[in-house]
Amino acid sequence: MTTLYDIARFCDTFEEQVSAIDHLEPESVPDKVSSHIQLYKKSLVMSAIDTLAGLRFVKQDYPELNKQNKKRFVRFIAEFSEWKNGPLISVPYLFEQLSRRNLKQGELYETLCDRLLKYEGNDEGSILHIEDVDVMAVELFELAKTEYEEQLILKSQHFSLFYEYRNSKANNLTESGGVMEAFQYAQPNYYSNQQSDYHDLIQWQLSYPLAHFNALFNHSLKNMRQYFVKTNINPYSLVSDNRLTVAKDQEAVRE
Repeated sequence: MTTLYDIARFCDTFEEQVSAIDHLEPESVPDKVSSHIQLYKKSLVMSAIDTLAGLRFVKQDYPELNKQNKKRFVRFIAEFSEWKNGPLISVPYLFEQLSRRNLKQGELYETLCDRLLKYEGNDEGSILHIEDVDVMAVELFELAKTEYEEQLILKSQHFSLFYEYRNSKANNLTESGGVMEAFQYAQPNYYSNQQSDYHDLIQWQLSYPLAHFNALFNHSLKNMRQYFVKTNINPYSLVSDNRLTVAKDQEAVRE
């Protein structure tokens, strides 16, 4: 068996597993958690992407990066997922973070406020696409007056927020559940939620739909397949998980 054969089998197996995740139905989980089926699917797809990131930046070649889960994950999706809006800075999220820290004096805060004011008249529950409101970091760095503000800008980039969304660590990135999980849009978006406790504008809730998770995985897997072929790396040689080795052996037996 050749390396190309193993690459194809490895990637096809990954693709089949994520496809199976996408076809999970609420009936396949206990009734008490059936409303959270989208969350389970997202979590499983994220785990698949994270596994690919670990295979790209292996400990032997990237000892420091391999130990830093967030940096490794963010760099991987930036390089492999083809997410064109990933570099954008989330204006609603950054505005909320500045407000929470009472950093309301300065051109950065005023510019973000003016940008969000344009959408203040939208009906409750209305949708706002990220490309309509968000901007590149370079546009905001010119307005930042301190290193701390620059750090907040970088932490508000969608590549970074996607990781935080996954871990449910950021205050404004908690999963909404309910209606928003049942009515998923194909692209990342914001929906108007409620009045913020930290400023006088509407608080926009960020949502990364399941379709977006699947798209990032599909692009990442496609590009990882190309990476394996270009570098002539057998992905099974990078795997330390015995379960995958056993799965490979079982496939060989079936053949």
